[in-house]
Amino acid sequence: MSDPESFYQGEVNDSFLYLQLAQNEKHENTKNKLLELSEIEKSHSEFWAAEIRSAGREPVPKIRKFSVFYLKFLKSIFGISFVINYLEKSEVKGIVDYLEYTKSENNEDKKKRLNEIINDEKNHEAVFIKMSEEFSLSAEKTHDAIYGMSDGLIEVLAGVAGLTNVLANNFYILIGGLIFAISGMISMTIGAFLSERAKIQLNKGEGDYTSIHAARNTALFYIIGSIFPIIPFVFLAKYVALILAVILTIIVDMVAASVISISSYGNLRKDVSTSVALVVIGFIATFIIGLVVHHFVGNIL
Repeated sequence: MSDPESFYQGEVNDSFLYLQLAQNEKHENTKNKLLELSEIEKSHSEFWAAEIRSAGREPVPKIRKFSVFYLKFLKSIFGISFVINYLEKSEVKGIVDYLEYTKSENNEDKKKRLNEIINDEKNHEAVFIKMSEEFSLSAEKTHDAIYGMSDGLIEVLAGVAGLTNVLANNFYILIGGLIFAISGMISMTIGAFLSERAKIQLNKGEGDYTSIHAARNTALFYIIGSIFPIIPFVFLAKYVALILAVILTIIVDMVAASVISISSYGNLRKDVSTSVALVVIGFIATFIIGLVVHHFVGNIL
């Protein structure tokens, strides 16, 4: 069960997070709402600070700065829309924890204040649901962009990993990577177009986000994603280039996996770890295939 210290730390971090997300937010209504929520969470933290002091301890705020600034960094790239799901999930968890804690509280004044805090958290959840509806188009764009980028990263890295052991010349590895990128982009673009068109047909009407929009976003971000595992082969020796390609792919995939996880209400740490593990497994598998081919036929070019 949660205790006053954990509630205090949660409210302090939520207040800090909302304040940071409000910075440089261009949508004025969203910015003001985040600032308002930050102040409300601050008042909640003050209640828990008083509870801790009444027990003879001094509250010590521990800000999870890395997590907060990582979310802020992602917001700066993809906008506020995808962060909203993360915030909504956090509020839901807070409500559940508070309800559980309130059952064990016998002091009527404290119980009344706890119920007020619970109502605040429910209002915050409602705010994020409303914001999610307002930014639904942006969220769809982010969804297609991230999936396109993620596929471009993994598929092209796997391709160049296999080619590195077979082709001696960086130029041919680069050409091979570009072929993987273009063919993958065409496949993904057609898939995104057909998927969005089917969705529109099922909904019996086309909204603001069309199948053309979905195909265009997927194509653009697939190519952007494929650049990271290819570009090192322009400047570096092939195995050094491959190592850098893996590092760049893992870094960008972590960002992509974070957005997908947050947008789908997933477990951020688990989803990112799984995605990175799959990148590494895919790389190792195709690298080994390249070694096997090299063993039998040597370098082709």
